[in-house]
Amino acid sequence: MTLYDNYIKQIKSLLPQGKRFCSNDKTVAKSDKNAILLLRDTAYELGGSQLPCVSTMAVSSSICFDDSVTVIGKDIYEISKDSPFAKIVFIEIDDLDEEAAFDKIKELELLRYKFCIDGLMTRASALSMREQIRVSKKAVSSKLSFADYGSAIINEYKKNPLVKSVEVIFVTQLESFDEISAVAERIKSTTSALNHILDNVIFDCSTCNLKPICDEVDGMKELHFKKSKA
Repeated sequence: MTLYDNYIKQIKSLLPQGKRFCSNDKTVAKSDKNAILLLRDTAYELGGSQLPCVSTMAVSSSICFDDSVTVIGKDIYEISKDSPFAKIVFIEIDDLDEEAAFDKIKELELLRYKFCIDGLMTRASALSMREQIRVSKKAVSSKLSFADYGSAIINEYKKNPLVKSVEVIFVTQLESFDEISAVAERIKSTTSALNHILDNVIFDCSTCNLKPICDEVDGMKELHFKKSKA
C-alpha cells in the first residue's frame, strides 16, 4: 500500500521542526463516549472561532514511523485562547491487497470518532476534514500534554493487528495551514477514488471528476483497469 506515500512526504516537507516525544504508557483517563463540555467548563477550543483546522490520516506499508508525537507550536497547557489546529496521523500497516484497503482504511479512520479522553470534547467532520477539540479548564490545570494525548492515540491504534507503527503530529502554529489542507483534500480524494474503483464502477475516465487523482497517484489507474477487466 503506497498510494499515500507522496502525500506523506509532501506534508512532512511543509512542516517545520517541532518538539518530538517518544510515545509513553502514561495513563490518560478515557471516556466511553464523547462527553459534552459546557462553555463554562471550557478553557478554549482548538480549531475554534473559524480558525484554521485540519485533520488527516494516511497509511503506508513502505514507510516506517517511530511511534512518536510531534508538537509544532504551543502545548495544550500553554494555550489560553482559541487556536488554529492540525492533527496529522501517519500509520505504517502490513501490506495488503488494494481490494481490501478501503475497508481497512475506513476502520482506522473511525477511531477518531470512537476514542475519547476526559477533559476533551471532539467535534470531527470527515467531510470538511476538521477536528475541533474543546479543551476543559481541568485539562489545562492538570497540564494534560499533547505528548500524553498523542501517546494514548498511538497505543489505541496499535491494538489493531494491521498497525505496525504510528506517528502523530499536532500543530497549533504554522504559516502553511492552507498547503496542509490542500494535501489533506487530496488524501481524502484518493480514498474516495479507491472506493469508487473497488465498487467496480465502469466509467469514461475523461469525464470522471476523480481523473486528476488517478493521474497523480501511482498505481491507481492500474487498479482501475484491473477491476474493469474483472
